[in-house]
Amino acid sequence: MTAKAFWLVPALALAAGVQALSFGPIHHELLQILSFTAALLLLGQEQRSSGLKFFAFQLLTLIVGLSWLHISMTRYGGMHAALSASALVAFCVYLALFGSAAYALYRLAMQRGWVQGALGGGLCLGGLWGLSELLRAALFTGFPWLSVGYAHVDGILSPWAALVGVYGVSAWAVCASCWLAGLFTAREADRRSLLLALVVLVLLSKLIEKPWTQTIGTAMRSLLIQTNIPQDQKFDIERLVAQQNKLTSMIGRAQVDLIVTPETAWITPWAHSPAESRERLLESLQRQGGVLALGLPLGAAIENGNTLPIRSNSMLLIKADGQLLGRYDKQHLVPFGEFVPSGFRWFVDRMRIPLGDFERGSYPAPVHPVAGRLIGFNICYEDLFPEEIALQVQQGAHVLVNASNLGWFGDSHALHQHLQISRMRSLELQRPMLRATNTGATAAIAADGSLIARLPTMREEVLVSSVQPMQGLTPFARFRLVGTGLLLVLMLVLALSTAWFRPASGGRIKIAP
Repeated sequence: MTAKAFWLVPALALAAGVQALSFGPIHHELLQILSFTAALLLLGQEQRSSGLKFFAFQLLTLIVGLSWLHISMTRYGGMHAALSASALVAFCVYLALFGSAAYALYRLAMQRGWVQGALGGGLCLGGLWGLSELLRAALFTGFPWLSVGYAHVDGILSPWAALVGVYGVSAWAVCASCWLAGLFTAREADRRSLLLALVVLVLLSKLIEKPWTQTIGTAMRSLLIQTNIPQDQKFDIERLVAQQNKLTSMIGRAQVDLIVTPETAWITPWAHSPAESRERLLESLQRQGGVLALGLPLGAAIENGNTLPIRSNSMLLIKADGQLLGRYDKQHLVPFGEFVPSGFRWFVDRMRIPLGDFERGSYPAPVHPVAGRLIGFNICYEDLFPEEIALQVQQGAHVLVNASNLGWFGDSHALHQHLQISRMRSLELQRPMLRATNTGATAAIAADGSLIARLPTMREEVLVSSVQPMQGLTPFARFRLVGTGLLLVLMLVLALSTAWFRPASGGRIKIAP
């Protein structure tokens, strides 16, 4: 074994770890760009098994980035550690196939001469990568967590989010990594073209940075509750009244327009909750004066008290006088946690997960009037699907609200990653986002994706903040994934044109011989 071959595996593993951490908690867009560039350079001269080695890079990135799933399955789900680890690896293998397929097609295109030069190679890999992420977000209900674009909420590429969404940002980030790698390996003439292309990409990113939306009315004042109830106690029926009293005591700490609790903060259907708990909550809400968005499981007809059997994971809107204003029922359910995929009942039975087999809410999701503004709700990982939240903005939502229970994952990097996801939604749609979570990542996010305020993790605390409601549509809000698809197709057409208009003898990018 050569010295180069000996160091290849640990070097790829280091690059994978750095890329995983770039999504959080060590969030920085350059970490993602440089780690991906390093992987391309390490594999650039590999004539054999480069696709398999890139798959290993992707797999390690996903295992490190999604290792918090092991916490939910073992610590709180009670699954045997060996079965949980095997399930995590198998899931990451599945997810790694998408990016690895994009890389394999890119290598094939370069080897066959369909795409030539470092410039075309970057456009080709970027376009294919974006398509692979779109596909990963759609198949089997989708799981687009750790899409490359989420590392670029604060970066130079972030203005593209309002035009082409997170998958378009991913495409440009991978393209830039490929061009950067080419600066080290391509011919002199190609290096000049690559440097020019990178400069143009930076300038374009600055030129398209603009407010696509406008303010409406005055700021909305909110109270976001972080209950910090350990996941292994959250659904303990013996602690039911104590937990509900705790939540009630947190409601009256400030005069606001909207109060938001975490997902399933109230673990019993409203009409079947202890009468004393409901009375105390309504008394506190009446003194407070705002509208409460209460996370709880619900049945079919809350107006008639028909809330059993449990049908949905919901947010119930309650006025200070006790009137029920409406409900939001979660649409995009979590496999294994909120519904059981066909053939996997045996797997779910090995975990202790309460409140499963929900039904999906109505589509498209309704928006709700609160204090003269329209609010679009989403629950937990629903904010991973921008095309669905964009429908709420099209209906006129001025403010977005996410209620989550991240207690399943302890004090892990899942909390940081989820906050970045919500910030990307604000960038794409130019709407403020309010987040209320059980154990962490409770935050108020401005319409430009910046953090207004955030609570520390693993603390019982409330966050009082104000956000400015917005109106109008960004290109992404208006066209959703259509603009993303057009960008990816354009990148691939431009990549192919490098072979159409360039002699076959032209220099090819060395990272894909």
